[in-house]
Amino acid sequence: MNTSRNQILAGLLWGLVFALAYSQSPLYTSNQNQYFLHGLVQAGYADLSQDWLANTADPTPVFSQMVALVYSYIQWEGVFYVIYAISMVIYLYSLWSIITSLFNWRDSITKTLLFLAVLVLIHSAGWRYGLSLTLGVNWTYILEDGVADQRLLGPVLQPSTFGVLLLLSISFFMRRRLVLAVMSAVLAATFHPTYLLSAAVLTAAYLLDVILQERNWRKAFALGGLALAAVAPILLTVYPVFTGGPADMAEQARRVLVEFRIPHHALIRQWFDATALVKIGLVILACYLVRRTRLFAVMGISLLVVTLLTLVQAASASTGLALVFPWRLSTFLVPLSSAVILAYLLDWFLNKPELGTPAAQKAIGWTSLAIALIAVISGVSRFSLDLQRKSAGVESGIQAFVDAQRKPGDVYLIPFKMQDFRLAAGAPAFVDFKSIPYRSDEVLEWYRRELLAERFYKTGDCGVLDEIMEEYSLSHVITGKETAPNSGCPGLDLIYADEAYSLWKIQP
Repeated sequence: MNTSRNQILAGLLWGLVFALAYSQSPLYTSNQNQYFLHGLVQAGYADLSQDWLANTADPTPVFSQMVALVYSYIQWEGVFYVIYAISMVIYLYSLWSIITSLFNWRDSITKTLLFLAVLVLIHSAGWRYGLSLTLGVNWTYILEDGVADQRLLGPVLQPSTFGVLLLLSISFFMRRRLVLAVMSAVLAATFHPTYLLSAAVLTAAYLLDVILQERNWRKAFALGGLALAAVAPILLTVYPVFTGGPADMAEQARRVLVEFRIPHHALIRQWFDATALVKIGLVILACYLVRRTRLFAVMGISLLVVTLLTLVQAASASTGLALVFPWRLSTFLVPLSSAVILAYLLDWFLNKPELGTPAAQKAIGWTSLAIALIAVISGVSRFSLDLQRKSAGVESGIQAFVDAQRKPGDVYLIPFKMQDFRLAAGAPAFVDFKSIPYRSDEVLEWYRRELLAERFYKTGDCGVLDEIMEEYSLSHVITGKETAPNSGCPGLDLIYADEAYSLWKIQP
């Protein structure tokens, strides 16, 4: 009993170390401005119920419901940091569980400590910062993210974070707990429907393993039926969001997303570079290393599917397949491969006779703890600096002013890269580039708004502003110092100005 308790405590401690070393960005940053919007509006946050985007179809309803419940009943935003930290713990535990199913390290504290320490290090904020300085920003997440700038973790809590449940699913599979493996994969897709393909591929791999290894067709059909029943609610809920509308409208909307908004995710020519080749190499090497283990079924089938579907998309130029993101399977293949390769290297290295002496074992242990400590210091420092940068950002002044004087019914025309405005100021925005809908008609409406805003901010043409106000309800206009005319168009009164932005009120 004491041994089991100590193992749990040690696991939680290492999970905390990993979460602190990895670090997070302050609320609300980057994609959180899109994915938290629906949930916060459900919880009655500020005046955002009248925001156009907040009233579009929600592509991640389960995540939004989680946000709404947390904000409504716990009423402490710090819980979102805790939820993300728990996701990181699941990530670390899953990788560790998979590795211990491949290696008999339970009696080797040295191997355990060094593996966990190095794993923490290569995921730490300090490591990422060093890579960005030496190799460039494209290499920042080289050992943990997939291709196309998609990853399980990252700076912020968002629906894609629940992809850690895909790794948890694999860890359950390795321990022959197949019902939990299937349900974990389905839960990942429930929080973020773009994981539906990943969940389907993993489930197919599990069923194939049951058929080939156990010769148990009944068990395979039962697991498949369980997976279909469990995934049906989210599939039926979000299918109309991503596929609704006439065919020509749907294709036009898909092209807006693929070619205008997210080409870095959707176009192979945009993301296929040297970093992609390195990641592909990591996955192939890991598949070779585990070729005689149960893990090969999962990794090999996943690699085969992502390769075939990527080739099909490249040959067909299908926008629909591009938005399915078949290469998203790499988001769990790459970190899993990095962990496998690291484990094989450390196992080979630490099996050397000269490293088996008590003195060597003690030195390795202390070195492992020092590595972990340095990683934690870098992560905590990064979070502290990010908090300072966010509070001192050039947008903070005008956002605080709007937050203090906003009224229900106000709608703000904002510079199209001012992505934090809605949640920071608590006020509806006409449009911004970062946050988007996904239903076809709403994508095209977003695109129209974006082009109008872009024309105004690039030219300062008051005629474009008149065009916007004739069709849409606006109460205020924010301009940056680079936007002409900074003296304002007719009918605008300047009510706030700082070194970066000016706020104009539209007269009735």
